[in-house]
Amino acid sequence: MFSTFKRILMAGGATCALVATLATSAMAGPSYSFTVRTANQGGAQFDAANPATGFNAAGAITATFNYNGPLSFNVGPPQNNNNAGDLNSAFFGANAGAISSYSGAGSLPLPSGANFSTLASFLGSSGSAANYQYGSLYTIGLGVLSAGTRLTITHDDGVSVYQGGVRIGSTTAGPTSAITESVVLSNTGATTLYFGRQNGAPSVLTVAVPEPASIALFGAGLLGLAALRGRRSGKQAGNAAA
Repeated sequence: MFSTFKRILMAGGATCALVATLATSAMAGPSYSFTVRTANQGGAQFDAANPATGFNAAGAITATFNYNGPLSFNVGPPQNNNNAGDLNSAFFGANAGAISSYSGAGSLPLPSGANFSTLASFLGSSGSAANYQYGSLYTIGLGVLSAGTRLTITHDDGVSVYQGGVRIGSTTAGPTSAITESVVLSNTGATTLYFGRQNGAPSVLTVAVPEPASIALFGAGLLGLAALRGRRSGKQAGNAAA
């Protein structure tokens, strides 16, 4: 009896552990639309919502492009006090090659000194600096997602999720330290994520969903546990009848 119970626990534990591992994988395409808006504006008045506040200062510059890499970005510390840190090239890292159809224009004076005229100059620009000297707002089109989809979002400095102009969930949209929050979509439709990048490095954003394979595996694990339990109950009933 103990051996059977132990097998049930081990099977369930292994299944749940594997499901958890799979579920943490970042979303990865096939393609996402990005709009990046950078503005020279001081003060902690940024809000990653729609309409956004703080990022709409006069003279802000904008870049748009498609991106077919994983939605996982992390510029580590130390915090930068000028435009030599928190570079877009570091934010996209090895996945900068996943950017296509780039379109941008304009440049900003110091403190950011950003230049969006070409992809190379965009990657060479800084997204934010300490003390809110300047910052960037990312508008990311996630495509059409199904009702019931759970988005697990790790971020710093604010995110919000929208469908059809309606905000979904209650994520932290303003300045914060790195946190993980979840949003469950109430409808099927085009889904947009807003992300605030501000106050210098670190800059963190990862968007993950449970993968179909993990859900199927979880279901198979539950069926296996039920079968083992049924077998045990049947054996006990047989012994009682004897």
